[in-house]
Formats: sequence, structure tokens, C-alpha cells
Amino acid sequence: MRVLEEYFAGAGEVNEANAWEHIYRCLLWMNVGAGLAHIYDSNHMQSGGVFHARAVRFTELLCKRWNISQKELPARIDILFKGCVAELKRREEEDGEIDSETESELISAIQAQLRGEGIKDDRALVLARMIEVQSRDFFTLGNKRKNALGEGFEDLLLILLQRVSQIPLEKLPLRTPVSGLPGFRRAPPRNKGDPRKREPHPDIAIVEGDVTHVIATAKWSMRQDRETQFQSEYNSFQMNKTQTTELTYALITNEFDIARLKNVVNAEPGRDRGGYIFHNVYHICLPLLRETHGDRFKEIEPWVGTGKLRSLDSFLVEMRGRFGKQ
Repeated sequence: MRVLEEYFAGAGEVNEANAWEHIYRCLLWMNVGAGLAHIYDSNHMQSGGVFHARAVRFTELLCKRWNISQKELPARIDILFKGCVAELKRREEEDGEIDSETESELISAIQAQLRGEGIKDDRALVLARMIEVQSRDFFTLGNKRKNALGEGFEDLLLILLQRVSQIPLEKLPLRTPVSGLPGFRRAPPRNKGDPRKREPHPDIAIVEGDVTHVIATAKWSMRQDRETQFQSEYNSFQMNKTQTTELTYALITNEFDIARLKNVVNAEPGRDRGGYIFHNVYHICLPLLRETHGDRFKEIEPWVGTGKLRSLDSFLVEMRGRFGKQ
């Protein structure tokens, strides 16, 4: 959250029209192998992959909107993760977490293998050091991106709901157990020694008094197992809801796979229709999604027409109208 607060301190005006840009600057990153903005599964984004042309198109469109060259793009995005990495490396240096002996042994082992492949000794040492650094970054930082992306997306939305939608922080529980939200059944006290029962922690809720009005789920992308998670959480929410006031379920996402989006907007309660529902699905930048896909976008156009599939700016405006400071 500190990295995001520092970013917004110098970000200038933040409103519903440019909110998507701030999200992309903070969270979007480059797919190194493809040299393109990462918007889909990495293997499909590479040259020859089924999503390569669309990733090229998205990257070109984004650079055009920002009036920058593609070479300038990496420096303009991924601000949150870069900040987290800088902080992590600073702590490692302070704590001395990098074992120089292990590092030296690994470099020597890699160097020996490269020499065995006929690479000259000096060149083998240079390559071995590069491989060691890249391997360490991959295995120590790769998994941290997932955590930074997930919670970072939620934290960003919380900031936008405060700054753009003008909703007070006390109305915006973040990652709070559902039993801790108003209008839901309290968790029973645990007996000593009993394991804590798992329950959903909605990413963001909007509450007033003894009522929860909105549960907002933030998912940057939607893997195949997401729908199982959506179904499980929806069932838990419905079973434990005690309020009679209508509860709105919203999904905010940057998913670029049309088929995955179609499944989500089409889902309804019941075994044959997905077993869950989002009353509205908000894409970070619906216009860019439409331009990236061209004719393919027609598959989900009907849900845009009904208002079920909208853009992030609509979410921020709607929440301001319903819950913002008057």
C-alpha cells in the first residue's frame, strides 16, 4: 500500500476517466519473452501463439493512447511490483540474506557446464553470473508477483473508491471475513484446540450501518479454477446472509479472453448455469478490450447492450452516486 500511496501522491488528477490508466501504470507488466504487455497466458503470447496478434494489437493501442513508443512502455508500467522488488532487495542487503558462498558455488557449477559445451572460460563466467541472477530473480520474485498483483489490485480499487467515488474508508472493508460484515451471520465461537473454519474474505465490500450493499470481487484474470471459487463463495454468501436488503455482487477484472468473460457474464445460480452470479462485470478498459479483439468482441456485445458488462469508470461513477459523500 505504501508504494501505491507514494505513486498517487505525485500522480496528478485521478478521476473516473483516467482511472484505468493509473491501474495499468501500477499493475500491467511486460512479457519479457514476447516483448509485449502481458495480457494473457505467457505461452500463447509468444510469436506463433494463438494470442500473439492480439497482444501485439493491445500493446500498439496502449502506446498510441499514451503517445509513447513501444520501447518507452516498460518504464511507464509495473510501478507497484518494481517498488516491491526494490524494497525486498533493500531488506535482503540489510539482513544479508543472500548467501555469498552458495551464490559462488552455483556460479561455478553453471560455469563448468558451459565450459563443457565448448564456451571459453571468460565468457562462461560472464554467462554463469547472468544465469545465476536471472534464476534467483525468477524463483524468488516470480511467485511474489502473484501476491503483489492480487492484493495490489484490491488496494488500488480501494484507493479509487475513496478518491474518485468519494466513499469514506469506514464504508469499505478490505479482505474482511464475511462473518465480520454487517448483514451476515457471525462466526460461532471456537472451542479450544478446534481449527479455524475457512470462510470467504470478500476483496472489497461497501457497507452502511448494519447492511452490506456490495461485494466486489477483484480478479486481474480468470484461470479455469476461478469459476469453482466463484461458485463456492457465492454459496457461502447466500447461506450466511441475514439481511433482507438486496446484495449486489460485482466483478472487476482485466481478463482479455473473450470465452472466459462470456462464461462469467452468462453465469446464473443453479448447477447448469455456473452456480453463481455477478450482477455486473466491470472491465478495466472496455474500449481497449473491444479494439483489441475487433470482430471477436461481438460474442460479448449483447451483455454490453444490457449493461451487465461495463467499464471501470461506470463502476466508480455508480458507487459515487450510491454511497459517496453528498
